[in-house]
Amino acid sequence: MVTRSRSAASALVVAALAAAGATLAACGSDAARAPEPKPATAAEYRALSDKTRLAAAAGCRDRAARAADGLAARQIAAVDERLLRGRLDLAVADYRKGAPFDRACAATLPLVTPGLSVSFSGVTGNGITFTYPTRSDRPLTIRGTVEPVPAEGRVVARRESGPPQRLTAPIDEHGRFVFPDLRLRKVADNTFLLTIEAPPNARRLVRFSALCLDCIVSGSPPPPT
Repeated sequence: MVTRSRSAASALVVAALAAAGATLAACGSDAARAPEPKPATAAEYRALSDKTRLAAAAGCRDRAARAADGLAARQIAAVDERLLRGRLDLAVADYRKGAPFDRACAATLPLVTPGLSVSFSGVTGNGITFTYPTRSDRPLTIRGTVEPVPAEGRVVARRESGPPQRLTAPIDEHGRFVFPDLRLRKVADNTFLLTIEAPPNARRLVRFSALCLDCIVSGSPPPPT
C-alpha cells in the first residue's frame, strides 16, 4: 500500500510539473508573438501611450544596435530607452504628421548615445544641449573637446535652420576641435548641430546654441531647448 501511495504521489507531482511547464511554454509563446511597437510615422508615435512609446523607443534602439558592429553596437545598446523616449517626444513635435518615425529615431538616437562626451570652453550645457550668449555682430568661435580622446575623427557642424551650411573640423591628438569665425544670422536661433564621427565609436550628436542677445532684445524669439 505504501509503495502504491508513493507511486501515485509521484505521478501527481510529475503531472503537475508537466502542466506548469506547458503553461510557461504557452506564456513564452504568447510573449514571443507579441508584436514590437514600430510606428510608421511621427503621428502614429505621438498617438501611443507612454508605455507603448517607451517600447517603440527601445525597439528603435535595438534595431540600430543590431545594424552596428563592435563598440558602436555596444554603445547604442546601452542607450537608456526613457531618455530616448523623452528626446523623441520633443523631436516628433517638429516633424510633419506623415514623416517616417524611423527617420526621427535615427536623427535622435545620437543625442543620447553614451561613449563619447563633448565639452566646450566657457559654455554651459547638459551633455546634449549647450548655450552660449553672444552678439550677432561678433564672429563666433566654437572650441570643444571630445573624451575619451579617439584615435582619429572629425566633427561636422551644420546649422539647424536657415541657409544650409556644413563645416568640418578634425579632432586633434588631445581630443580638441575648433570652428573659427562663424558668422551669425541676426536671429535669436543660431543653433548648430555638431556630429562627432570617430569610429569605432557610435556617432554622437550635440546641439550648440549661440544666443544672440541683441536679437532677443529686438524681439526675435529664443531658440528651443
